[in-house]
Amino acid sequence: MSCFNRLITKFALLCQSKLALLLLWLYLPFPALANSTQFTSSGVIIAFVLGFFAAVVLLLLFRKKLARTGAEEGGSDTISADDLYLFTHDPATNLPTAQQAQKVFSRALMQSNERRFAVVTIKPTNFQRVNSILGHHNSDILLLQLAYALSQKLANNQALLNFSNEQKPIRLARMQSLHFLMVVDLSQAQHDDHHVLDDICQQLAASVPQAMSFKSFSLNFELAFGIAISGHNGHSVAELISHAEDALLSAIQQQKQIFYFDNASLLHTQQQLSRMELIHQDIRDENLFWYVQPQVNISNNQLVGFQIKVHWYEQAEKPKELADFVRIAEYSGDIYLLTKQMIIEAFKVIAVLNNQGLTQPVAISILSQSLLEADLVDFIEGQIKLSGVSGKQLIMELSEQVIVDSAEQAKRTIDQLKSLGVRVAIDNFSGSYESLRYLRKTAVQQIKINCQHLRNDSENRVDKAITNALVTLSRSMKIQLIGTHIDNHEASAAYKAMGGELMQGLIINRGVVRDELEIWLNAWFSQHPEAKPN
Repeated sequence: MSCFNRLITKFALLCQSKLALLLLWLYLPFPALANSTQFTSSGVIIAFVLGFFAAVVLLLLFRKKLARTGAEEGGSDTISADDLYLFTHDPATNLPTAQQAQKVFSRALMQSNERRFAVVTIKPTNFQRVNSILGHHNSDILLLQLAYALSQKLANNQALLNFSNEQKPIRLARMQSLHFLMVVDLSQAQHDDHHVLDDICQQLAASVPQAMSFKSFSLNFELAFGIAISGHNGHSVAELISHAEDALLSAIQQQKQIFYFDNASLLHTQQQLSRMELIHQDIRDENLFWYVQPQVNISNNQLVGFQIKVHWYEQAEKPKELADFVRIAEYSGDIYLLTKQMIIEAFKVIAVLNNQGLTQPVAISILSQSLLEADLVDFIEGQIKLSGVSGKQLIMELSEQVIVDSAEQAKRTIDQLKSLGVRVAIDNFSGSYESLRYLRKTAVQQIKINCQHLRNDSENRVDKAITNALVTLSRSMKIQLIGTHIDNHEASAAYKAMGGELMQGLIINRGVVRDELEIWLNAWFSQHPEAKPN
């Protein structure tokens, strides 16, 4: 009963009691006040008796109602089992709510300071597709299927906290949106924390291998996990859950199945925030220094292409290259705008080259997984149509790390780029197993290797052997290879001795701004007339 209803009831009872007492007060002295003649009349006697009994009945009813109300109020602290279940469980999945899970976890943390826990948050990363096709009402049925499958898999794992008040354990809770929560007790773990947690997460991901179906629609759920460990990543319930959620977001952004919270992400000092504000403002104001670096075939001095480069002068200090400030641009939320500006600059350089009768391609770098989206491909397509040039004159360089970390997403993006005629290169190619495996699956037109530490001496045998193997590999696979960061004659001689021909670096040119590119081209062709196209 609500507080308002109780007040109304008491008021009504009070009114009833006052009425009964008023009636008694009026009727009890009535015989004494009336003379005997008046009181002996039958009508008056009957009226007196009826009034008296009415007052008594009202008093009795009042006492009974008051006793019942007191009993209800006295038992207001108790709740039925059905009401308790509704209060502590999510109606869509029948799982305990986040509040219930936090309550259980908080009790477990307070029991002993020596117990260690890991908070694991889970999300089906591809569930948005279900909502868009089936609608929220129908998608709840698939969500219920998923919750049941996950809960059943975890039910017998004694290392997980039980969030249920019932006899049957429930070790999974529903959080906001599509997020789920489990808490692992690591106190009795006999193996490394990461090994234990990875095993639980992988088993859970494997518990829903078959496609779940509803109304002829089916979907294989893909799960992502974010993990925070008590003591190392925090101490309170709220802190650990928040950090696990941050780790889950990183897992989704980086296309990883399992991601552990990194304390370094908390170190956004005032200086770091200041740098983020500076890069944000400079990108918005287009206050960056753009230039191009030529790529040359050293066997005949022919120009084979150009790469767009950018410098950021942080408070007039030594210029920083893209690789040095790309993370800051990501944190500030400006990486996409920066890449769009780079693409626009590339098409402006292509226009200058075309005016000189040159069709060499211009390359730009993709150093972040967050750029592997359809929006970027759409923007490139728009620029191709706007400029009227061929997509073949643009090369998108994806770093090897981006490709390895986001293989499937990178493949989709590469396929979309190739449909526009845009060529694709792998930057910082190392020849690792994963990169070779990807190179075999995906048709890329160019690979680039970093020759920064290449020297023509006996102390550099390992770097020389790796570079030599990559030059041989590219030749056998008939893939164009460009050696980058060749900044001195020693590196150039070592690279040439291995059979390398295409190079880029300070030994060719430090960089040319777009407004002076035509002057530089004329000077290059004057110095190397054999390189000038007919």
